[in-house]
Amino acid sequence: MMKYLKGLDTLRALAALIVVFDHVELIKQSNKIYNLVDHPTVIYPDGHLSVILFFIISGFLITYLLLIEKAKNGFINIRNFYMRRILRIWPVYYLVLFLSYFIFQPDYSLLRISLPLFILPNVAYAVTEVWDVSPQIWSIGAEEQFYIFWPFLFLIVIKKKTVLSFIFLIIGFTMLPFFAKFLNQIFLQSEDFYTVISRFFYGTKFGSLMLGALAGFLYFKNKDKIEKSRYNVLKLIIAALPFILWFFKFRVAHLNDELYSLLFAYSVYQIIKNPNIQIDHPISKFLGRISYGIYLYHWIIILLVIKLIPKNQNINYYNLSLYSAVLFLTIFFSWLSYVTYERFFLNIKKKY
Repeated sequence: MMKYLKGLDTLRALAALIVVFDHVELIKQSNKIYNLVDHPTVIYPDGHLSVILFFIISGFLITYLLLIEKAKNGFINIRNFYMRRILRIWPVYYLVLFLSYFIFQPDYSLLRISLPLFILPNVAYAVTEVWDVSPQIWSIGAEEQFYIFWPFLFLIVIKKKTVLSFIFLIIGFTMLPFFAKFLNQIFLQSEDFYTVISRFFYGTKFGSLMLGALAGFLYFKNKDKIEKSRYNVLKLIIAALPFILWFFKFRVAHLNDELYSLLFAYSVYQIIKNPNIQIDHPISKFLGRISYGIYLYHWIIILLVIKLIPKNQNINYYNLSLYSAVLFLTIFFSWLSYVTYERFFLNIKKKY
């Protein structure tokens, strides 16, 4: 049994709630309701970076679990790895696909339906066939595709100079979209293909997942070492830095996601390992445990709530009603899903 890693549930809760907030404002904008998206002077954290943080945590945990398994058994059971991922990810993912299609009955093309069914929602996004009744599912595709090849790469990486191998892969995945665009410029000169590359790699950040994996590897190797350092204050500042920058919407013109990935990876490592950093609270731990449901169910709930709440009222009262209803219903249904539907599959997952 893996020991509890402090801080991760709280980070998941933070990321999930920011996504909900961001998507409420985006959906208000699409419904021509007063919103913060149309007012760039209003500062609030970007939901896209929540997904980058989720990628870092996913890469960290997957790698850490694989290292524990290899240390305990001497090998990695690939079949069991895939079964664990399927039983955790697929039940809620496919339920959301079904619910969103059944409730809103969109007139989708065969391609738009087929790509998400085959866990390729990020590819659907890239070719502008977005599952717009629950578009946030794109990130599930990116993670699932990473899980397909990572166990095999992992077995290669840990046999070599591991940290250098991680760095090589991180750089490779980071440069991949630039290389694809370069080849397009030389051979195809296709604006459509350039757009597909840009949209696909905007969200499919294998480099971020790899940075999380490197953090998980370093934590596994150093988890029993007691660090004695005169630079604890500096470590705390750097660990807090990405969240401060995030909340003030700081961004750089190029490689912004990669910068935040690097900072988030360091923060996750420090939050888990450093005894001076305590961010957990019973409420945040609870929300973190159901954060997968919060992330996947919230879009459907926002769409339904916006249809039901009268718009001809004071904007402050409207926002209070909207956010209260969205948060309550999202958390309630995510909890209900977790203790009933998801738990059934989680109990099966324990066998693997």
